[in-house]
Amino acid sequence: MKPEVKTMLNIYFGYDTEAILSIDKYFNNTYDEDWLDDPFVKEMVLDVDCSEVLDKYCIQSPVLGQIPPEKLSGGVKALICMYKLDDFYVDLIVCGKNCEKWISEIAEKKDFRASLSGYDLGFEKTGIQARCLNDGSEIRTSEDWILKMCAYVGGGHER
Repeated sequence: MKPEVKTMLNIYFGYDTEAILSIDKYFNNTYDEDWLDDPFVKEMVLDVDCSEVLDKYCIQSPVLGQIPPEKLSGGVKALICMYKLDDFYVDLIVCGKNCEKWISEIAEKKDFRASLSGYDLGFEKTGIQARCLNDGSEIRTSEDWILKMCAYVGGGHER
């Protein structure tokens, strides 16, 4: 008997017109400054962007110096929205491999939905658990993830 998955990522493989692709515009017009006070968010920003949240208005970047939250990378913006918003639906194409561990960690904390229209993420180093929305199957390993990605991404299975 397989162990039950309690929380997870629900993923649609392929291009979905309902998913957010313009994460910069979405985040910059939606985020709550108080989100940056959250220790989990600060940890994601430090890991993904190598930047320290000094306060909810100022982030210290090793490359750009002091920046406002609007100048964070698209990947960390997507992660913050995944974590903070219940109705957020993004195409993970906006995330790089440095976001994989955080996507997995967020999926352990809450259910959320995303799509993936590219081949950038493989989750080889994480314990990804997801439900494939294309066929309803469970994804428990990176091999499962890659097989589903190859089956559905770019194959004309769009909604």
